[in-house]
Amino acid sequence: MSRARFVAAGVFSGFLLLFVLSTTGRAQVQPSPVASPSPAAATAPSASASPAARAPRASASPAASAPSASASPAANTSSKGPAVNAQQAAQSNNANAPTQLPDVSITATRIAQPISQIGNTVTIISAQQIDDQKIQQTSDALREVPGVQVTQSGGPGTITDVSIRGSSTSQVVTLLDGVEVNTGGSGSFDFSNLTTDDTNRIEVIRGAGGSLYGSSAIGGVINQITEEGTGDPKFSLLSDGGNWETQRQVATASGAIGKLGYSGSVSYFSTGGFQPVNSQYDNLSLNSRLDYHLTDATTLRMFARYIGADVGLPEFSNDDPGSPLDPTAHQRTEIMLFKGEVEHHFGEKLLVRVNGSFVRDEIRINKTPSTAIPLGESDDIPDEIRATNAEAIYTWMQGFSTLAGFDFKDRWGRDGDSSIYAPGMQPVVTVFHAERQEYAGYVQQQVSLFHDHLLGTGGFRVDGNSQFGKEVSSAWSVAIPFQKYGTTLRGSYSEGFQAPTFDELYYPGFGNPHLKATTSSEYDGSVEQKFSEIGSLTLTYFSRRIHELVADQLCTISPTCPYGALPANIGRADMQGLEVVPSVGPFKGFSLSGNFTVLDSTHSPLISGLQPVRVPKRAAAAVAEYKRSDIIRDGDQFVAVLVYQFVGDRNDLQTVPPYGYENNPAYQLFNLTLSYKLGDLAVPHLNHEEAFVRIQNLFDRRYDQALGFPSPPISFEAGVKVGFAP
Repeated sequence: MSRARFVAAGVFSGFLLLFVLSTTGRAQVQPSPVASPSPAAATAPSASASPAARAPRASASPAASAPSASASPAANTSSKGPAVNAQQAAQSNNANAPTQLPDVSITATRIAQPISQIGNTVTIISAQQIDDQKIQQTSDALREVPGVQVTQSGGPGTITDVSIRGSSTSQVVTLLDGVEVNTGGSGSFDFSNLTTDDTNRIEVIRGAGGSLYGSSAIGGVINQITEEGTGDPKFSLLSDGGNWETQRQVATASGAIGKLGYSGSVSYFSTGGFQPVNSQYDNLSLNSRLDYHLTDATTLRMFARYIGADVGLPEFSNDDPGSPLDPTAHQRTEIMLFKGEVEHHFGEKLLVRVNGSFVRDEIRINKTPSTAIPLGESDDIPDEIRATNAEAIYTWMQGFSTLAGFDFKDRWGRDGDSSIYAPGMQPVVTVFHAERQEYAGYVQQQVSLFHDHLLGTGGFRVDGNSQFGKEVSSAWSVAIPFQKYGTTLRGSYSEGFQAPTFDELYYPGFGNPHLKATTSSEYDGSVEQKFSEIGSLTLTYFSRRIHELVADQLCTISPTCPYGALPANIGRADMQGLEVVPSVGPFKGFSLSGNFTVLDSTHSPLISGLQPVRVPKRAAAAVAEYKRSDIIRDGDQFVAVLVYQFVGDRNDLQTVPPYGYENNPAYQLFNLTLSYKLGDLAVPHLNHEEAFVRIQNLFDRRYDQALGFPSPPISFEAGVKVGFAP
C-alpha cells in the first residue's frame, strides 16, 4: 500500500471512529474559554508542470500578470471560541431567523474579534450560506466575495486560480485550519479539488497581510475552518446526481463525548464531464477534527485531511495549432494535511498555544502518445511543508492586548519531467529539487480607546530564510464606530513581500538564482452604513503598489536561454480600485446582497508585453434569497437562492503561437438552488430530511474563464440529505 493510500485509510478509519462515538454518547463539550485563532504559466488544467511545458501555454503567468510568490508562515485558526460558538448555537436554535450576533474573525488579527471591531477588510462565508446554496467547491463560494476573481481552466477538476484585488494567484496565502498550503514550486494553491464538506466558515482578508502571514500575503489571505464538534451526536448522509453521469455522496458526523469534541466528513464526487472525450473527474475527500479539553485551562486539537483526485485534460495539447482534444492526458493529485495543537491558559490574562503541521501536495501528470497527438509527457511534482508555530496573547486590561509569535517552516519541493517532443525521439528528462527554511517573529498590539469609539491594531513581522535574508513587514488598522448613527469608518496600511518560487529560482534552463524578493504596500479605507434593519452599504477604496515585480523577460533562444524568457525583477505595478457592497433585508423572508468591483492596474515602466492577465476591470455578484417556513407542516422550510455573476472583459494569453495577448469577452451567469426541508422528527430517528435541486449556468452561456478552455454549459444536480438521531 502506498504512503498516500495508507494515510487515506487512516483518516477514513478515524472517520468511522467518529461515527461509532456519535452512536455511543450524548455528552456536551464545553468550549474553550478563550478563542484560538489559530515560465510563462501553465494553461493546461494541470497545477505545476515544468516551465518547459508551461512556457508556450497560457495561464496566470508571473510574467504577464503580477508577481508570483513563495509561501509563508501559517496562521493558527483552529478554534472558534465562545463568541462564535454562541453564534452557532443561535443559528441552530432558530434556523429560520437570521442571527443578530456579529460575525467573528480569527484570521484578520489571530484573536477572535467581531468584524465591526477590525480595521481590515474581511469577508466571512458562513456554513449557512454554503448550505443554502448547496455549494460543493470552495472556489464557487469565493466567487461571491468582493474583489476576488476565480478562474478555472476548463471543466470540473481542472486548475482553479484565485486572486484578490488584481493579485496573481501566488500572492494569496491559502490556509486550511490555519495551515498554509501554498506550494514552493509555483507559490500558489490549486482550488480545483477543495470541497466545502464539514466547513464552519471561510474567512477572506482582502488586502496585504504580511505583518502576520509573511511571504505571499500581498493580495490577501483565505482561511477555511473546519466545524468543531459540540453537543449531541449528529450524523448525516447526502446523495445527489445530475447530467454528465455526475454523482456525489457525503457523510458527516459530529458531536461530543465527555471532554472530547469530534467532527468529520468523507465525500466522493465523480462526473463524466461535458467534453466528448477525456473529461472525466473524480474526487475522494476526507476531513476530521478532534478537540480534547484536558482541563478547563488546556485543550488539545488534531486536524487531518486527505484529498485524492483524478481528472482528464482534454485541452492539454491545445498549444499545438490544429490539435484535437487530447484523449490520454490526465492528472492525479494527492494532498495530505496533519496538524496538532496545544492551547493553555495561564490564569485569566495569558493564553499560549503551540502547534505543528505537515502538508504534502503531489501532482502526477501523464500524457501518453496517441495517433492524433504523438507527443508524450510524464511529470511527478511533490511538495512538502513542515511547520511549527508558537504564540502568546497577553491581555493587560479590557481592550488592551498584545500578541507575540514565532513561525518556522521547512519547505521542500521536487520537479521531475520526462517529455517526448517529436515522434520517435528519446524523452527529454528534467529533474531538480530545492529546499528552504523560513523563520519569522511577529508582534501585534490592540487597543480600545474612548469607550470603544476608537479601535486600533498595529504590528510588524520580521521574516528570514536560508536564501534571502530579512524582510520586515508592518501594518496598522483602525475602526471608528458611530453606533448611534450605524456608521463605521475603517482605515488600514499594510506591507507584504513575496519570495521567488523554486521554479523561478532553480528550474534548469529557466531559473534565475539572483532574483530579489517582491515587496508591496497597500492603503485601504472604507465607510460602512447600516440602515436599521433594512440593510447596509459599504464602500471601500484600496491602492496597492508592488516593487521589484518578478516577470518573464524575453531573451534570444540560446543555450543560456532555451525557453526564450527568464524571470527577472522588472519595474513596478500599481493597482487601485473600489468595492461597493450593498445588502437589503431580510424582509418577509426575502434578502438581497451583492458587490461590484472596479479595478485599474498599471505598470511602470511601460514594458511591451507586460500586462495583467485574467484581471477584469469590472466584476459583480448578487445573491437573491427567499426563505419561508411552516408551509406544509410546522418546522418545515423552503429556500430559493438565485446567484448572479458578472466578469468583465480582460486580457488573456493566446494558447497558440505567437502566444500574444487577446481580449477575453465578458460573461455573466445565473445559478439557481431550490430546497425543501421537513421539520425535525417528521420521520422517527431522522431529522433535517431535505430535497434540493441546483442548476448552474441556468441560461446555458458559452464562455471561457481562461482563454482556450471552454467552461461548462448548463448543468444540474438533484439530491436528498438526511440526518440521523441515534
